[in-house]
Amino acid sequence: MSDRLFVQYQGETVRVLNLEMSLLSVGRTPDNGLALRDPSVAIRHAEVRLLSGQFVITDLGNGETYMGGRRLMPFQPQVLAEGALIQIGPYVLAYAPGQDTPPDVPEPEPAPDLNFAALPLAPARTPWPARPETKPASAYLDYLPALYTESDFLGRYLLIFETLWEPLQRRQEHIEMYFAPGTAPAELLDWLSSWLGLAPDPHWPESRKRLWVREAMSLLRWRGTPYGLRRIVELGCGVTPLIEEDAARPYHVRVLLPDPEPAGLQEVTRDSARQLIARHMPAHVLYEIVFVPASVTN
Repeated sequence: MSDRLFVQYQGETVRVLNLEMSLLSVGRTPDNGLALRDPSVAIRHAEVRLLSGQFVITDLGNGETYMGGRRLMPFQPQVLAEGALIQIGPYVLAYAPGQDTPPDVPEPEPAPDLNFAALPLAPARTPWPARPETKPASAYLDYLPALYTESDFLGRYLLIFETLWEPLQRRQEHIEMYFAPGTAPAELLDWLSSWLGLAPDPHWPESRKRLWVREAMSLLRWRGTPYGLRRIVELGCGVTPLIEEDAARPYHVRVLLPDPEPAGLQEVTRDSARQLIARHMPAHVLYEIVFVPASVTN
């Protein structure tokens, strides 16, 4: 029977993994072998690897990993003993070699009743000198042995790389926001629309472009239909057209469009409305655009 890893959340086992692979990545995103969906879990948090017949766990330095109540040092492999408990965020990973049930979490032993008056006083320990805070120092020093914390030059030198990499790491952790219509930067909206061949008018306001990207998939599904054309004009021009189909003349439509210029729509003109309809009208359909007062289409 293969070794198993029991994933527990709030005291309940939510997943059981058979450790039949030589490498198991642990992180927040679904591309990890073990995905733990919680903001406190890093994208690449830790990994479990088979080395010389033993499974070891390594913290990748992007978050906090605890085993047996002790925080693991980054990039320092630790052997998984039988019954080892690893805590990553709100999750507890229980390692059980060849077992069908997770090991029990040991209860803390009661503290012995000591007579402190009879105990000898230990000599005061000299505290480790704290890193001076008068000069800026890189947080990367926390991942190095304590010997290097005394180097003021190293702290300032690592601060150069931290200043460059930290914004990139924060952006990478929230990369999905760059592809969501509601949170993407304004300069990326035209680029996102171009993926689907629905480039917006450059004169549109930002709010209209975001709505255009949000409904892009729906517009493609209804493309070539009266409803699809009507919705495209509504999004692009801010007015609702009236589309008339002539049964006597197949593949011929008449588009009655409220005149945008008398209506005071500064970002919409007759030419922009014509260009929008021409781009999204089926190639085999003949059409006629008629600008009428708004009362005609209501």
